[in-house]
Amino acid sequence: MAKNKNQKRKDAISLKNAQETLRFQVQWGLKKLGVSEGEVIYKLSMVELEHITELGLTQDLLNMKKLIDGVEQQFGASVTPDKAPFAQSIVCIALGIARLNDMANLGLPMNWANAITQKMLPIYFSDSVRNDVVAWAKQNGFNTSTYLGKPIAKFSHIYLIIDRTLEA
Repeated sequence: MAKNKNQKRKDAISLKNAQETLRFQVQWGLKKLGVSEGEVIYKLSMVELEHITELGLTQDLLNMKKLIDGVEQQFGASVTPDKAPFAQSIVCIALGIARLNDMANLGLPMNWANAITQKMLPIYFSDSVRNDVVAWAKQNGFNTSTYLGKPIAKFSHIYLIIDRTLEA
């Protein structure tokens, strides 16, 4: 009984630490983008972050960030700007999971409840680096598979379809 209670306590502490880590990384990312605390975008990101936490997506977003950051370090490649549903999320933009060429293009906020229902969301890399990204993800312990011939990275609630964009 005491062992079960200790495990629940450890899980609660781990979840709280993950939430604090995500909040810090979002705030840091917003600061790097030049968004200050009083701005509307900052406030909207904090509301979106609360929603993400309520839906239990904290660890998924941290793992997605880990994947994207690893790819950037290894290959110097980032996700394709202005593509995928993540480009609608201020939190994902702050974390570097998505990119926008112009913050003025930020549209309606991402519907995270719908994202969980949809389950599979695309993320785009250039055609020249996409296969390397998939291979790197496999080598670094990300749970990967294929769906309809496209590689995916599996997280707890969301699966990322690692798709390609053709270079012009």
